[in-house]
Order: sequence, then C-alpha cells, then structure tokens
Amino acid sequence: MFGSRAFTSTAAGHRCATSAKFTSTRQVENDIPERYQIADVEDEKDPKRSLACAIISSAFCPFLGIIAIFYAIRAVRAYSQGFYAESSTFYKKAIRWSLITFIIGLVLGSIIAFIFFVKAVLFV
Repeated sequence: MFGSRAFTSTAAGHRCATSAKFTSTRQVENDIPERYQIADVEDEKDPKRSLACAIISSAFCPFLGIIAIFYAIRAVRAYSQGFYAESSTFYKKAIRWSLITFIIGLVLGSIIAFIFFVKAVLFV
C-alpha cells in the first residue's frame, strides 16, 4: 500500500519522528533536478488490459476465469482510487490467472475434442 509513497523526514532529519508525513513520489521527484531523473518507460500498467484478458480467457475455462476476473476488477478499482502499487500487484495476479485459465481451458478443450474425435472414428 505504501509502495507508491515516499517517507519524508522532519526538520531534524530523523526518518521515524512523530511529525513525519507521507507524500506522493510524484512530488518528491519534482524536487530532483532533471539531469538526475530517470525517464519512466512504463511504470504503471493499465489494468483494463488485465480485465480484457480475464474476460477472454474465461471463455476457455469459466470456473478459473472467475478468479482472473476478480483480480482484474480489483486492479481496476485500485488504479482508479490512486493505489498504484496495489493495482500493479492485482494486475500481475490477474494476468497470471488469465494465463493459467487459458492454458487449462485449452488443454481440457483439446482432450474433450480428441475424445469425441476418437469416438467418431471408432464407431463409424
């Protein structure tokens, strides 16, 4: 939860003082001169992609697809509320479950299609 926030120090320089505040990392980065800043290539992933992957993969195996959709919805909600670290975590879980769902659905579908093919060939 605190992965997207920086911990600022007090005037005395102590990090664990009672008057310490949490500030956004975007504010802290603006204080650093441009020559020391690292360009962000893609630091925040769009969680809507995980929702699309979860919905598509749930067509292959609906039972596991529910888990992928659950994590994808949580990623979208966390992203819209500004919790980018949680959103990234849920995004990774949603993509992982989408991949698992897709692979298991593809394997089960192939096995079922092979069984029907063998039955059709043997009883003709």
